[in-house]
Amino acid sequence: MVTEDDALPGRTETIRVPAEHEVLGNPLLPPFPDGYEQVVMGMGCFWGAERMFWQLPGVWTTAVGYAGGFTRNPLYEEVCTGRT
Repeated sequence: MVTEDDALPGRTETIRVPAEHEVLGNPLLPPFPDGYEQVVMGMGCFWGAERMFWQLPGVWTTAVGYAGGFTRNPLYEEVCTGRT
């Protein structure tokens, strides 16, 4: 695993996301309706796994991305280097 000193620097700006989910039609960013909570799942091919959640009752919206590491707001290409 990469150390914090050897990790890529990343960036302060976040990736732009659409206003609403392409499939579910709900906003991707908070605030969410009262009574909803946020959950983070770790999965392999996250786009394929995300589909399962679209069909579950009570799911307001879904989004995929990377979690963990030292690099702030990494790009896909940076994650693929193993240095994030």
